[in-house]
Amino acid sequence: MPTRIILPKSEKPEKKRVAAYCRVSSSSDEQLHSLAAQTSYYENFFASAKDAEFAGIYADSGLSGTRTKNRTEFLRLIEDCRAGMVDAIITKSVSRFGRNTVDTLVFTRELRNLGIDVFFEKEGLHSCSPEGELLLTLMAAMAESEAVSMSDNIKWGKRKRFEKGMIESLALNNIYGFRKTADGIEIFETEACVVRHIYELFLSGLGYAEIAKRLNAENAPTRRDGSVWESTTVKNIITNEKNCGNCLFQKTLIRDPLSHKSRPNKGELPQFLVEDCLPSIIDKETWLIAQRMRERNHRNGSSVPSEEYPFAGMLFCGICGAPVGFYYSKGEGFVMKTVYRCSSRKTRTAKAVEGVTYTPPHKSNYTKNPSPGLIEYREKYGGQYLKPRPMICTDIRIPLERPQKAFVQAWNYIVGQRGRYQATLIRTVENNDDVLIRYRAREMLELIDRVGRLNTFDFPLMLRTLDRVETTADEKLTFIFQSGIRITI
Repeated sequence: MPTRIILPKSEKPEKKRVAAYCRVSSSSDEQLHSLAAQTSYYENFFASAKDAEFAGIYADSGLSGTRTKNRTEFLRLIEDCRAGMVDAIITKSVSRFGRNTVDTLVFTRELRNLGIDVFFEKEGLHSCSPEGELLLTLMAAMAESEAVSMSDNIKWGKRKRFEKGMIESLALNNIYGFRKTADGIEIFETEACVVRHIYELFLSGLGYAEIAKRLNAENAPTRRDGSVWESTTVKNIITNEKNCGNCLFQKTLIRDPLSHKSRPNKGELPQFLVEDCLPSIIDKETWLIAQRMRERNHRNGSSVPSEEYPFAGMLFCGICGAPVGFYYSKGEGFVMKTVYRCSSRKTRTAKAVEGVTYTPPHKSNYTKNPSPGLIEYREKYGGQYLKPRPMICTDIRIPLERPQKAFVQAWNYIVGQRGRYQATLIRTVENNDDVLIRYRAREMLELIDRVGRLNTFDFPLMLRTLDRVETTADEKLTFIFQSGIRITI
């Protein structure tokens, strides 16, 4: 905190330097007129004052009094007081100074310690007076209670408008892709093109972070100058139902009217869905498909496939259902080897494979030229490695390069049997209730003919078509496509 400047008595001005603080809580014409009236009043007041020197007017407009962090003029006033530039403050009322009891008392106490009095005209109260602390506490509490009551009334009014589906209450100027005009709400095509591009990239299999990276590389326009695309922004656009013309009211709620912090509405308050109330940037089917993709991605876990690790988050154990991840071990000759292995080994929840036995490898084989002593030691203490036992899912090890090669085999098998699988896909399009499966089936009908047989692994094709891969007890892989087709290789 800056040290207050204490002037010597000989240099101390005879007149007190008095500042005025004004505030209105909205930017309506009526409130702005009130602010102008307050400002004019204080200017005239100090022009005729003989015992005070006017230190300026500090005025905040369109800001709530329940929080101080956004009240820039109020904070500037406090800093000037700390710097010794103000000797006293005059304000219309306690509620104009602040509607938060704690903040009001904290700042008036600090100012009193600096020798600065705050005079509240309406209440006729001086903060430095003997009874000031008690009266100020009561009046600040009343101002805070009034703020809470006003907040409840505003919330009630909003909820009634939500129930009636009145979209005029929406702050659509903050929603990417839309603008409010004198004639109503319309699509802002410059941003709408980016919204459609985001959905296209998402349905191609890309994650939020990768989409944001591409948008930044393409210099896609953002709402604020100088800002960049983030994964959370991409996610919010994909989940926003307004892009397909619908509006879900009361997705968030404010529990504390003093902090103004909003949080997701998880059933505490009713929500109201109004359909076809906005112009649509994308069609409803595309939006629903994107939501199903989000559910699928969430089910597959936090790992996201990449060019370097194409099957991250895609491999699962066909025995216990746990994710299958990388496993590093030293094989024969102590050479580091990477394989895919069921992650249940970490939680010790592996399941047995019914009717299958397994003989663990002899550890002495891991050294090309083991010494007699090492062989004897392993025979004595590692004999369990030679005994057959029931197989568990963590015994299954898939070589690192196997999934890529197997995907190529699975795709080529479908292409080779295209007549059979095209008939299956047509039935899926006509009869399946899942919008994502129908969409992928239509898409795969076209891809089978357009792509044809593969010679090498195609990462974009895998992202677009594959749902997941499951391991089998005989170390094969079952490829489950988003269209519903299953192929075991």
